[in-house]
Amino acid sequence: MDINPQTKCLGIFGNPLGHSLSPLLHNRTLQHLDLNYIYLPFEIEPRNLRHAVNAVRALGMAGVNVTIPYKEAVIPYLDEMSQDAVACQSVNVIVNRGGWLVGHNTDGAGFMKALSPFQVKRNGAVLIGCGGASRAIACQLARDGWRRLILLDIDWRRALDLAEFLGRQYSCDIKALVMSQESFALESESANLIVNCTPLGMYPHIDQCPVENLDGLEPDALVCDIIYNPQTTRLLHMAQEAGLATLDGLSMFVHQAAMSLRLWLDIEPPLEFMKGAAADGLR
Repeated sequence: MDINPQTKCLGIFGNPLGHSLSPLLHNRTLQHLDLNYIYLPFEIEPRNLRHAVNAVRALGMAGVNVTIPYKEAVIPYLDEMSQDAVACQSVNVIVNRGGWLVGHNTDGAGFMKALSPFQVKRNGAVLIGCGGASRAIACQLARDGWRRLILLDIDWRRALDLAEFLGRQYSCDIKALVMSQESFALESESANLIVNCTPLGMYPHIDQCPVENLDGLEPDALVCDIIYNPQTTRLLHMAQEAGLATLDGLSMFVHQAAMSLRLWLDIEPPLEFMKGAAADGLR
């Protein structure tokens, strides 16, 4: 990579970032497209988040991705939000338009693109964790006509806040509960879709899992994990051993990364190349 005075910067804000494939994926893609950009990871301390967002303006960065734990926390420091970001009150992409910072969210759309090859009945979905990605996915499911959403979080107030937020916009049946094995087992019996939206199981803590078992799930249930590193988490291993269909987080990750490039650079991203680069990065 030839870095020169004309090189422009992209990046990712989060903490921690040791698991993130975004720098590898984006830098390989930018090189593949022969674009004079570099993508850097910025592990930001909470007290410095406002300064980090202002640095996007000050340094003339084209934009950044935003990941755990800042998808909601960055909102007060932005100038504008897209319709999708407003709908879920979560931001995972910031675009710099000449010093005017616009927040977007591609998590929900990326998840639905990853889900599209599966024929899943739109009856009941259980979402474990109610952070930024979960907000986007829950909004997208409600918008797409899912009849029932169960929101589980160890912080019941957080789950309730999301349920009330969604209830003001959509007519589906929404329920908020404290996350426990008992509540998961009870609510997942009639669910068609299970989605882990927590970091439990993410590298380097690959032995962690948000549930103890998947007993009682419908045989046609799809178990998803939005974690992509490792590609097959302990939760997905458990589901595969039970003979259930699974969806890992890599496809969602690649789709949302492609959408980020489209927003920043107004290009059509090379999706197949990006899928291969992401898969190579996990080997």
